[in-house]
Amino acid sequence: MAASSTTDPTTARPAPRSTAPIVPPQVSNLVLWIATGGFALWGLAWIFLIPNHSSRLGWVLQTVGPLLIAAGIIMFTESLVARVGRGVVALTAVGSICAGLSTVTFAVDPKNLATEGHVRYGYGGYAVGALLGAIALALVVARKERELTAAGSRPYPPCPIGCHCGTIIHSSFVSVTTGAAGLLIWGIGFAVHVVQPQGTSLGWVLSAIGVLLLGASFALHTDHLTQRFGGAATILGIVSLLAWVVGYALQAIKPNASPLSDWYTYLFAAYAVGHLLSALALVMIVRRKAQLPE
Repeated sequence: MAASSTTDPTTARPAPRSTAPIVPPQVSNLVLWIATGGFALWGLAWIFLIPNHSSRLGWVLQTVGPLLIAAGIIMFTESLVARVGRGVVALTAVGSICAGLSTVTFAVDPKNLATEGHVRYGYGGYAVGALLGAIALALVVARKERELTAAGSRPYPPCPIGCHCGTIIHSSFVSVTTGAAGLLIWGIGFAVHVVQPQGTSLGWVLSAIGVLLLGASFALHTDHLTQRFGGAATILGIVSLLAWVVGYALQAIKPNASPLSDWYTYLFAAYAVGHLLSALALVMIVRRKAQLPE
């Protein structure tokens, strides 16, 4: 009797377990490697800044890393447009570029960290990037609603692979809305810093809450992400966002600390961990892609 519960009676071999289908990541290796390089350089930038907060190399990498990630998003445009629309992709790409360019003034001259106008510019770049991301996700929510409205006249099976699946938004309303709210609050947090560049706990608390909500949106979408990218990569991606939350929480504790102060050593370490974990997650996705049939 025990054997009958674990074997197929027609073949006398172990019956396959019922598992969710494994979906190959539908993104090119080149795009993945470019994004990996972007996060890796971004993480290294924080490491270079730990012993010397005015390191020109560190701030140059702070600019190059996000711009590489933006390049990866732009290279993935064709596939993303089919799924979420051209407007969403454009906003996401521009937002990523704004985040990358936010530190260019410090890459030119790290002494600009002590200049209020340049600090406002840096915070503004991140604020614009996050707010554009929030708008992009709001457009995704609207597109998903239109998909569901039209489902009666254009039925298709809810499968991970199929003729219509390349244009389906698999994320739930709750997941996308949570992510949009997170980016909005994150952007507002940095907008507060633009107004008060000398430092305020409110801005950093809002930023921490925003990133925490962004991590929650990934957690709500764990099942689909795991099918496509693997459980380990998905978990690493969520943990990398939590590292950002730690960094922002530390900045909220001492909001008036100068970017050139010793206190920023701990912040830079938290951000370095977060970005390097993101790079590692992407490497694992590349490895998974190589092991699965296209």
